[in-house]
Amino acid sequence: MKRILAIALLALATLPCQSQTPTAMVLDMEAVMEAVPLAIEALEISERAAAREAKHVAELAKRGIAEVPASASVKYTLDAGAVGKFIFDNWGEFYIDRRFVTDAEMVTIRKIEAWFRKHFPAQFAPVKKRVNSGAIKGVPVFRGFEDARYQVHDAMILKMVRDFNANKAKWCGGSAEQAAKIPDLTPALVKSHMIEESGGNGKRSRDAWAIDPLQVNVPGDWGDEKTHVGLSKPVRRNEGTIAGNIKAAIMYLSRKGFSTAARPAADLPKATFSGWTTALRRYNGRRDRTDTDRYYSDEYADKIMRRANNPERFEPIEIKLAAKTEKR
Repeated sequence: MKRILAIALLALATLPCQSQTPTAMVLDMEAVMEAVPLAIEALEISERAAAREAKHVAELAKRGIAEVPASASVKYTLDAGAVGKFIFDNWGEFYIDRRFVTDAEMVTIRKIEAWFRKHFPAQFAPVKKRVNSGAIKGVPVFRGFEDARYQVHDAMILKMVRDFNANKAKWCGGSAEQAAKIPDLTPALVKSHMIEESGGNGKRSRDAWAIDPLQVNVPGDWGDEKTHVGLSKPVRRNEGTIAGNIKAAIMYLSRKGFSTAARPAADLPKATFSGWTTALRRYNGRRDRTDTDRYYSDEYADKIMRRANNPERFEPIEIKLAAKTEKR
């Protein structure tokens, strides 16, 4: 996170931006004095957040992982006249990486954002329109993943989700009774799942996003049960078609809701659907321990559900593993 700058207010980021060149505004002294106490707190938050970010990047570097920032293309500049220019995201909030700001510190940041909304109301009126411009109704745009490339599969997601909800027995390979107990699938869950699997900025993630965004058709993760969802054992990554792979992944996920084996639900006539969160845990299945002392698969499923349930809150992709202890 860039250092927060403050004269009488703060700027929570100083990255280059694509400005909409808003009209400069002039503030009276009362308005400026109202923000001074918040600016002092903001400078302290800046120092702590910068230290956390440096530590985070160093930890990833030890594991050979380059930092993957949130989407950096969707932002705008608010010109506050003599006070300065401040960069916001298209959600109408300061353009910062909230991974490095605590909940307690966010209280101060929210107060400052409220100050801006109070004194520059016209600037914030169109923010949601900017985020959702070009979006397909019914499929959310997720914070941190606003770039156009993350929205290219939206129409396909919506079409398949609608078909799944109308024909659950066919998709899960089960009986009408089994299908009746499956909660409706949402486009938000499918898209959030895609982001968790292939939403990074590296070449491998980008290549997967184009053909196999749910990483269902990977040679090193093959199981014969995948033949039941229309796949053939691949020789390399990203074989098949985008439509075929997304459809297979949704079928596979729905069957994971009945058992870890992911066979057609009809093979287990007494089994019932255990919920989408459980299905996601089984879809990944990793049993590494995370830095929160949970199984990787549990963190994975919960992150996907949190992102799906709250698109306006940035949910990062990476999951931190527990530090390895040296053997004596």
